[in-house]
Amino acid sequence: MPEKLNPLTFPLHGTRLIEASAGTGKTYTIAALYLRLVLGHGKENGFFRPLIPPEILVVTFTNAATEELRERIRNRLTEAAAFFRGQGDGDEFLENLKAEYDPDHLPGKARLLDQAALWMDESAIHTIHAWCRRMLRQHAFDSLSLFDLELAPSDQDLMEEAACDFWRESFYPQSVETVALLKAVAAITTPQALLKQVSPIINAGIQVNADPFEVLENRRQSIEDARIIWASDFEEAVDRVRKAQTDKTLNNNKYRKASLTGWITQMDLWVNKGGPLPDDQALEKFSAQGLANGVSKKKSPPMHPAYDALDQMNERIDSLDVKQALVSHAAVRINNRITAAKTRLSRMGFNDLLSRLAQALSRPDSHLAEVIRCQFPVAMIDEFQDTDPVQYDSFGTIYLEQEQAGLFMIGDPKQAIYAFRGADIHTYLAARKDTRGRHYTLEKNYRSTKGMVNAVNRMFGQASGFPDGAFLFKDEILFEPVLARGRSEQLMVDGKEATPVTLWQMDQEGPVVKTGPDGYLTRMADAAAGRIVRLLNLGGQTPCRAGFQTEDGRITPLCPSDMAVLVRDGMEARAVRAALEKRRVRSVYLSDRESVFDTQEAVCLLYLLQACMEPSNERMLRTALATPVLDLPLKLLDKLNRDEIAWEAELVRFKLFQKIWRNQGVLPMVRALLLEFNVGARLLSTPSGERQLTNLLHLAELLQTAAATLDGEQALIRWLAGQIEQSAGGVDDEILRLESDRDLVRVVTIHKSKGLEYPLVFLPFICSFRNLTARNTPMVKIHDDKGNFRLEVNPGEEELELADKERLAEDLRMLYVALTRSCFACWLGIGVMGKTTKKSGETTTLHQSGMGYLLSGGRMVQTAELSSILTDFKADCLDMTIEPLPVPSLNVFQPGPEPPDLSQAAVFEGIIPRNWRITSYSGILSGAAMPRQEKHFADYLNEVNEANQANQANQANEEIDSPDSAAQDQLLEGETQINLAPRIMADARSIHCFPRGPEPGTFLHDILEWAATHGFDRVAQDRTVILKRIAMLCARRGWDGWAEVLTDWLMEFVTVVLPLPDSPMRLSDLVLNNCRAEMEFMFAAHDVDVCVLDSLVTNNILQGRVRPLLQENLVNGMLKGFIDLVFCFQGRYFVLDYKSNHLGETQDAYGTEAMAHAMLEHRYDLQYVLYTLALHRLLKARLNNYDYDRDVGGVVYLFLRGVTASGQGLYADKPSKKLITILDILFQKDELLKKGELLQENELFQEGDSHDTDC
Repeated sequence: MPEKLNPLTFPLHGTRLIEASAGTGKTYTIAALYLRLVLGHGKENGFFRPLIPPEILVVTFTNAATEELRERIRNRLTEAAAFFRGQGDGDEFLENLKAEYDPDHLPGKARLLDQAALWMDESAIHTIHAWCRRMLRQHAFDSLSLFDLELAPSDQDLMEEAACDFWRESFYPQSVETVALLKAVAAITTPQALLKQVSPIINAGIQVNADPFEVLENRRQSIEDARIIWASDFEEAVDRVRKAQTDKTLNNNKYRKASLTGWITQMDLWVNKGGPLPDDQALEKFSAQGLANGVSKKKSPPMHPAYDALDQMNERIDSLDVKQALVSHAAVRINNRITAAKTRLSRMGFNDLLSRLAQALSRPDSHLAEVIRCQFPVAMIDEFQDTDPVQYDSFGTIYLEQEQAGLFMIGDPKQAIYAFRGADIHTYLAARKDTRGRHYTLEKNYRSTKGMVNAVNRMFGQASGFPDGAFLFKDEILFEPVLARGRSEQLMVDGKEATPVTLWQMDQEGPVVKTGPDGYLTRMADAAAGRIVRLLNLGGQTPCRAGFQTEDGRITPLCPSDMAVLVRDGMEARAVRAALEKRRVRSVYLSDRESVFDTQEAVCLLYLLQACMEPSNERMLRTALATPVLDLPLKLLDKLNRDEIAWEAELVRFKLFQKIWRNQGVLPMVRALLLEFNVGARLLSTPSGERQLTNLLHLAELLQTAAATLDGEQALIRWLAGQIEQSAGGVDDEILRLESDRDLVRVVTIHKSKGLEYPLVFLPFICSFRNLTARNTPMVKIHDDKGNFRLEVNPGEEELELADKERLAEDLRMLYVALTRSCFACWLGIGVMGKTTKKSGETTTLHQSGMGYLLSGGRMVQTAELSSILTDFKADCLDMTIEPLPVPSLNVFQPGPEPPDLSQAAVFEGIIPRNWRITSYSGILSGAAMPRQEKHFADYLNEVNEANQANQANQANEEIDSPDSAAQDQLLEGETQINLAPRIMADARSIHCFPRGPEPGTFLHDILEWAATHGFDRVAQDRTVILKRIAMLCARRGWDGWAEVLTDWLMEFVTVVLPLPDSPMRLSDLVLNNCRAEMEFMFAAHDVDVCVLDSLVTNNILQGRVRPLLQENLVNGMLKGFIDLVFCFQGRYFVLDYKSNHLGETQDAYGTEAMAHAMLEHRYDLQYVLYTLALHRLLKARLNNYDYDRDVGGVVYLFLRGVTASGQGLYADKPSKKLITILDILFQKDELLKKGELLQENELFQEGDSHDTDC
């Protein structure tokens, strides 16, 4: 028997299993153990040393759960720290924990808890997949894993590609007849159909036994052998059967004359006329075994070798399962292709994370387990019942039987309901055996009322006496009754406390069908919807007649969000939502597999897109007009059939949508269509319209995103159709939640509800189940007595029976999960489904459901005995009641009056700056213009105002551009240059005649950025590498003839001596760590007056020279830019900028005066001053004891077409420290300058200080 868990004395070492029933405070317990590990509490029951959050591994299974757990633990640590300091109250656990420490030690313990709370952002709380990925990347060498593996959320694209490749490789070499026969026998006609069959077993590690085409050939040969025997004496073989039927040797009920004639016709077609193989019934009737089974009493069946041949053929065909061979063969081949593709693409899926870590841990020479155990000495695995063998093997390898380590597995086998995700209850049972003697249990429920807990204890407790136990695992999964703390409120209806569990018994004379107007689903949905309406209306009355009453007598009325209807699948959800909608109750459907592509809106949008793509297709257009989204009246649709003018009008309208799609895109087209047909306004007036409209807009956005990677309208339609067919659910296509969803009745799948709680729960369809048959179950996964599983394709009766037992076991666990979601009350719909025949009487299915098993222990229940069974089931339990199924009522929900309007919101009276923007040097330069004639600088300064007024009209509409990348920055700068592409003879090519303009300039910058990134020193040593790179870039632009020229130029450019003022250098002298290409900067600008900035630059850089005047403007926001190269040489930092300007046809054109003219013409003086300011701010923040004069070397501008060792093409300067300091202040707040607090205004416009300038 498990030991009751005391969080204060639980041993914090070794491997231990904690079984936590629903609502028993699992998260609270994890937080308590976490707190003890941080404190190092427990002496012999504690861990051997205190741990910090990054050392305590906590694994759970959803991202939401990790965030909740992290916050709960953080809050618990903070709460405990405050309590240890004497601040606030603590619960019983904290009081007992505090009492075990000396009062003098409490401040230190509180400090330890505070530090741990601050460290929680780095805590090791992960989902299993996130943790595996972290281990593979963090220990890449130990795990032999690549660093840059891409994690793909789905392998669907690779699976489809692999399936198509397998189909082509296997099917195309075969003859048409062979392929047609295989398709017919296996009932698989396309690669997509094959993939659907293969997907469940693709990672199961099955072995290939035979080639499907060999099996098919053996099958064909067996059939041909039997046909030959029949053909040798066909008439005699048939006549003997006819005679036996005539003289009543054969039972006439089994061999009717009309049926026999049809079977003979089939046999004749096959044997004598090359027709298809007869159906199974005909083959059986003419086989020796079939004739023996159909003979009358005391008669002997007819004999003939042909009958024996059919027996042999049937037996042989049964052993030659073509479909199983094809599926198994394809699974292995497709999986191999997917694995190879992932290796080629450096990609892995979520399942690969688990398997790769397990493989790394299991290698004989691996030390990875020890490394991880040192990193995380203690691990707590939450929701352990949902684990699988791979995960358990990994944790077992790391922690099982290890000293100074702890592995605590927390879960509840009664809630293991995720087999479809790969969870394996048998893995939990294996862990239970491995931890025998170290089992603990949480015994008190904190979620539900005492009555609700008592009712669940009664329902499952009485089933514990069945031979297979309450959960079909005998003593391996026992039901242990739990205690209840209870709740302070109680559910009151019409002045009485509501009974916690109500069993609705359907009024029926015989078994009913599941679906249909009078079926189980419809009747239960109507009953549940009617009861929900009644409770809501009672809750809305004054005084309130239905609500939650506290101990002081106050009642909180029931509202829709207090109620949840739990269902198994979408069919059940649609039934109850339709019933609720008829009664004006809004609901929201929550499912574990929600996808916006799995909605009616997606299908409607597909039809609309098809009509918009091809409006002239009458069938497509009529289908689109009839969609529920447009909801056109039937009279109008009928009119379109008769009125040609009206039809032409619709044709014209959809042609307009086609035009919008082609010119603007699919998103504008969908919005225009919705607006044209008034879809939004109409949907919002309906109960579920907000959800439908949200789905449509969400789909339109997904289509717009997909259209960017697809070619044309038809490709987009194919993509949407594929998504609808898969509708598997994912991050992007998950249904968007609305804020209003919180106020609605929730219709939730049982899988989705796990871990959640609801005040009131309805289980109207709890007696339904999915019956496993050979038709709907082509493949099953079954376990043996030891928990080992095997897959069976085309399972027989024995395999189906075993699989159905496992299905029933999971249904029982789902029933437990569903019942324990309720806090106050639960309603269950009980009815008998099945059929009645004269010969067999009632054949019912109630006992095959989880609820039916609790009622009868697996024995078939007849309709007439249901009442007595329910009475015995309830027995003397006062917390359960049996009621007749409520008569359907069409009363509608009448919500109470709208809440009063809130008081008027406060009016914002602050000032929001409207001129804040991100700008750049190019943006500041925008609109600059040269004065009308060259004159002395002091004269033309007076023209500033005139130039600004001339450009004032354009300023209002003009935006100051800010580049998003270095390439964009270069293009913006290049817009001031002239675009020229002169015709150059091949033998006259040189850098001087290389094409001019923004694009060639960007091209040269890209080459130099590549050289800087790879290292100028390395590039200079390998001409082959340079030529390869430049040839590739030239080929993309059609400049193939320039590769050799540009390679020679670059080799010379990086090795030429640059005569800087202080010390000559080469670019090849720069090692990789001493330079940074395309360094981005961004700093704040507070209402910087562009005219003041212009004046400062013109007064201090190339004084007295004419240059374009900047427009009057204020720069407020951020200044952004990209510096071509920042490098450190001999301890000083430089700004280097490349200029591709064409100044002449020879290098002599790049002299001092020409470069100075170009610098001023394009206002590069402003650019390099701003770049120097950016460098100054960076160094001031990064260098200790920074000094501008000592640490800044200046700026270097290289005119790429004219750089020589003699100084041509090189412009160097270092702005004065005084100028940079003033600009630094100006960009912080120019009011300081205006007030004269730092410098008199007239000083700013004096001749600048002398500084080094070398051209």
